[in-house]
Amino acid sequence: MAAKRASVEDELARLKEHPEPAVITAALSSKHARVVAAAAALIKARTLEGHAAALKAAYGRFLEDPVKRDPGCRAKLAVLEALDFTETMDDEPFLAATSLTQLEPAWGPPVDTAAPCRARGVLALARMGHPDAVLIAGTLLADKEVPVRLAAAEALSSAGVRAAAGVLLHKLEVGDEDPLVLLACMGGVLSLAPELALARFVPMLREPEGQRRELAALCLGQSSLLAAAQALIAAVDDCVLSKERAVLLRALGLHRSDAALEALVAVIEGDHETDARAALRALAPRRFEASVRARVEQAVRGNSSLERDFTEAFKDA
Repeated sequence: MAAKRASVEDELARLKEHPEPAVITAALSSKHARVVAAAAALIKARTLEGHAAALKAAYGRFLEDPVKRDPGCRAKLAVLEALDFTETMDDEPFLAATSLTQLEPAWGPPVDTAAPCRARGVLALARMGHPDAVLIAGTLLADKEVPVRLAAAEALSSAGVRAAAGVLLHKLEVGDEDPLVLLACMGGVLSLAPELALARFVPMLREPEGQRRELAALCLGQSSLLAAAQALIAAVDDCVLSKERAVLLRALGLHRSDAALEALVAVIEGDHETDARAALRALAPRRFEASVRARVEQAVRGNSSLERDFTEAFKDA
């Protein structure tokens, strides 16, 4: 009697119970996408070495009849992530992934499920310092899918090539429907060409209320540049409307400098209670830092209203 062929559940159970190199390699050769995805996820989670060849072979197999054999690109994405997290320097699967599309039936137009693969591919090429990483990332800034455009902006930002800032600036001029893509582009310019970025973004802090103003504030707040904190502080001082100051104060709360902390504490200790509440909320994400908590607690002492706000905002500490 012929031996019973192992089911998907059997293969997954064996992998879970015996996560040894031989079992993982066998799982990577499975015809089932779920099994290969589980094996690749295990390699990624444990940063296991020695499986690059089997991972690459699995990726190639699921490029054939992909909609049927690997719906949702589940196996291919897991393989790419495992290869990237184990820092393979073989560029072939990542280069292929950056141009991969997989249209699958859906209600309405077909859905491209390969977008996460393209995103992982371009990020891996940037991590490797691939000579074409900037060229490919620049192209993918025009991808139809938001996660791919985000990954492309991140890849350009991490490439360490000052000229890549020009590509990101061009994207900012062209625009994007998703503000996170624009914010990633701004952050990239600030990282690659800080003087140029400050010259471009600081004047935006004084524009009429709008998306560009808020994104510029967030970008500067997320940076580690002291000049960025100083620009936000100056903009707060020049701002007339409290609702516009609240945006700047929130951004200042993202900056981890002493200058930003002291500026926000000064607002809390000031006479404008609406601004004080906004500054207190801006510092709430730092409530787990004992020194910040103590500084803010001291600043609200004696103001019963702010003391209540402090207790609420810092209650998870």
